[in-house]
Amino acid sequence: MKLKVRSKMKKSTAQLVAIILLSVLSGLSIYTYTSGVESRLRSTQQTTAVLIALKQIPIGTALGSAINQGYIEEKQFPHDSVPTQAMPAVNATNSDLVALQTLQPGQLLLQTNFGVSAANTGALVIPDGQLAVTVSLSDPARVASFLQPGSEITIFVTGQNGNIKFTQVLISRTQVLAVGSQVLPSPDGSSSGNTSALITVAVSPIQAKRLVHASQTLSLYFGLRTAGVDFGTSAPVTDDSLFN
Repeated sequence: MKLKVRSKMKKSTAQLVAIILLSVLSGLSIYTYTSGVESRLRSTQQTTAVLIALKQIPIGTALGSAINQGYIEEKQFPHDSVPTQAMPAVNATNSDLVALQTLQPGQLLLQTNFGVSAANTGALVIPDGQLAVTVSLSDPARVASFLQPGSEITIFVTGQNGNIKFTQVLISRTQVLAVGSQVLPSPDGSSSGNTSALITVAVSPIQAKRLVHASQTLSLYFGLRTAGVDFGTSAPVTDDSLFN
């Protein structure tokens, strides 16, 4: 009787050991498989180094100084999601470049955010060789509230030539320097409570003349853009060509 009990105990112990071994082997197999999948994903998805602002970077701060003070960190982003103007690293060739506007925490640093020199007029920093021009726009025409200093935009203009209404690209790419607001007056002169935005952009002398003229005689509309936008020949859109 004792032999039978011992035999059963030995069998139970052997079965328990076998179950434990199978569990361990199964766990190792799953770990090996998932590790292999992650390795393959890492090898197939290319990443690119980008610079992110950790703290607010004041206007005029040198890039080298910002990274030495811990204002900037490097991160890896999927290659396809990185703008072409993204700042990849700080080195001897760009460390002396200064911030052309205040950069906010979490902001992806672009090469257009920094320059060799900038004209500081009060709180506004204007890139060398350019002018700051301010226009007033309603919410829809300024991409609601999404514009901020450093945003890159396209400026459209809508008007009428004789009986033909048209919309055309006036300036395909420019940078927002500042965003403000003003209260629109009612016809009787009192405050209406509606606001329009004062958008200040950096433009070349020729672009400045066109923008000022268009703001006084035609309707302006801004579009928030990315680096890959291409308008091609950019022929004007009219009522006749709207659906072509």
